[in-house]
Amino acid sequence: MKSVKQFLKLLVVVTLFCNFAYAQDEEPTMYNVHTDFVNFDKLAQYEQVAKELKDNCIKHGVKNMSWLTVSTEDGRYMYVSQVDNMAELDTNVMAELREKMGKEAVGAMLNKMDECYDAHGNEIVHYLPGLSYNPEGYSREGMNEREYHFLYYSPKNGGALGDAIEKIKELFTAKGVKNGYNVYHSGFGSDESYFMVAVAGKSALHIAQTGEDNDVLLGEGKDAVFFEMIQLTSKYDQVNGTIRPDLSYSPTKE
Repeated sequence: MKSVKQFLKLLVVVTLFCNFAYAQDEEPTMYNVHTDFVNFDKLAQYEQVAKELKDNCIKHGVKNMSWLTVSTEDGRYMYVSQVDNMAELDTNVMAELREKMGKEAVGAMLNKMDECYDAHGNEIVHYLPGLSYNPEGYSREGMNEREYHFLYYSPKNGGALGDAIEKIKELFTAKGVKNGYNVYHSGFGSDESYFMVAVAGKSALHIAQTGEDNDVLLGEGKDAVFFEMIQLTSKYDQVNGTIRPDLSYSPTKE
């Protein structure tokens, strides 16, 4: 996972907020997502090095890096880090580890990781609290499986699609659905515009069962609301993933 310092510098001179026309209850939260597209025959080696990276951050008490790792069924490993302010975007995130571990040692470790994939990239993704549904008392604790629904759209349909997603949230609220979901929007670095809905569960089976229960609770009226959303998309994709605490890192709080 190479430093993205030069990439992030570009963000200082561009607008980072999502390009949709409807109002949000709060400003979106911004995340930097680094994705490695790992070759299937290199998965074991890659995970070994990813664990080595985390272990060295723990060993050397690295304070200026923190990430959540998500692996998907198609071989993607995504490293998600929250960006709190513009000043952070110009930080060389590997500097502290190189200083404490040694530049050559860090380089050798990352070179082993680079052997495992042919492509990687970065993008900014925005969490949209105004469109997400998180009812009172709902918790994702112990639910590390994820079902990601990508709703791609043409720019002309961005505002209308956002409105349609908001109507779905209103339906969930009115029917008192107990389980929630988070909505994200593509940002700088994305090739296409999309909304992404993330559904959590203890397992793929748990997510499927919860979805069936929701269908019953929402009733037949849900079909028209969901159709309004789907007809505004240019492409739909679903990807299953897993939150990986074993490959994630957060510095110890003192």
